[in-house]
Amino acid sequence: MRMAVVGALLAAAISWVATGAAVGQSMEDAASKSKRANELVQAGKPEEAIAIYQELAASFPGEISFKLNLGIALYKAGRYRESLKECEALAKRRPDLFPAWLIVGASDLKLGDAAAAEEPLRQALAIQPEDPNAHIMLADALLALARWPDAAEQYEISARAMRDNPRVWFGLWHSYDAMVEECFARLRQAAPESAEEEAFSCELEIERGDLAGAFQHCRKALSRRPSLRGIHAMVAKIYEGAGHADWAKVETAKGQGDDETCSAPTLACKFTTGRFAEIAGEKADSPEDIYWQGKAFLALSQQAYRRVQELPPSRESYEATATEDEKRGLYPEAGAAWRQALQFEPTDRGLKHQLALALCHANDCVSALPLLKEELRHDPRSAELNYLCGLAFNSTRNPAEALPYLEAAVQLDAKFLPARAALGEAYLEAGMPERAIAQFEAAKAEDLDGSRHYQLSRAYLATGMRDRAAATLEEYKEISRRAREERSQPAITPP
Repeated sequence: MRMAVVGALLAAAISWVATGAAVGQSMEDAASKSKRANELVQAGKPEEAIAIYQELAASFPGEISFKLNLGIALYKAGRYRESLKECEALAKRRPDLFPAWLIVGASDLKLGDAAAAEEPLRQALAIQPEDPNAHIMLADALLALARWPDAAEQYEISARAMRDNPRVWFGLWHSYDAMVEECFARLRQAAPESAEEEAFSCELEIERGDLAGAFQHCRKALSRRPSLRGIHAMVAKIYEGAGHADWAKVETAKGQGDDETCSAPTLACKFTTGRFAEIAGEKADSPEDIYWQGKAFLALSQQAYRRVQELPPSRESYEATATEDEKRGLYPEAGAAWRQALQFEPTDRGLKHQLALALCHANDCVSALPLLKEELRHDPRSAELNYLCGLAFNSTRNPAEALPYLEAAVQLDAKFLPARAALGEAYLEAGMPERAIAQFEAAKAEDLDGSRHYQLSRAYLATGMRDRAAATLEEYKEISRRAREERSQPAITPP
């Protein structure tokens, strides 16, 4: 997990611990060296500072500041296992040393161990409970552990002190967005096809930009419970988005009673009066309460997203934009946003991975190849990365280049059906239909548009199995027909 605030905080830690120099001629020389090392760290040259701090720590084993600054320099140099080891030893020696606990937690996060990071970060907060940066780090750890409410609580604490920090609002948006999805899953399980489930589906489809799909869900919700508060307002929103302002006015008039002041202590009434944070902390068990709590999480998510976008451009603002674009299926736009995010952190592997995925979803894996090959050097046993590299070469009809990657992907994960389908295509293109058949036969279990059945029929035909080819071609036609029906946009009809 990236730690956007660590740099400034560690700079403060360096300043804090540097005051511990003792009196004496040798320490005066040590203080001069320590100042030089500090300047190197601040100048972005932590590797040069490490040697100085190692010398000082060896010469003055009783001086805590030198060991702590060594741990900070190691962290800043990206040597996280070493910074973790150094600062863990310090924290055991001085349990009241806030920066030591902080760097232990930050190092654990950088090493991808959010579970290990939680306890040292809580120890740091026990020493300095009001430190907003430590709350952000703890929130990041909880977010990585999918403990959304706990993460949101920590981000909210930081937000009170750091209202202009995009990381805080990005984290809140991410946390509440995940809680929306969790609420929706609970509602679908508790009351499938109920008025609440259909209304929530309508709300989420509006968010994704699928107005026609949203309209159908809202109509079903109305048929199940015409009195459901707020449903007419959602239909009016759909009409507005579809360019039917006159229809929207009619629908708005139908729901005018929804805006009347509530006096009952229900979640629906609390939502009407904008008490979203209060609803978020409530216990919600019934389908109706789950529905209104989900709507509250969505409102809080939208507020946090707007705040990220109001602040000056940042990695977080572009990352949030890219994620929202992907939800709407706007992959070229998402790719552009991921590129903008990379302008702020050009070496971030997570951002590079997201950009590569967006390019591939936009049917441009070829442009993603340099990124994919770079990632593959770090993680050669990734079935996904091998598959995407092979897919890029498949798109240029270059089976000789594609086959090694796709064969590796299937060898690494035989249940990865997209890779098996792509491998079948490469074998077919390379004139090896016999080998293609086994791959397509496995991959056809998940064939949403019929394309895998079509390729399998080609492979059968190429090997002389005409009857199988004909039967599989008929299956392709039926799957393709159903897929076209599902893709056809239902009409948005007048009120």
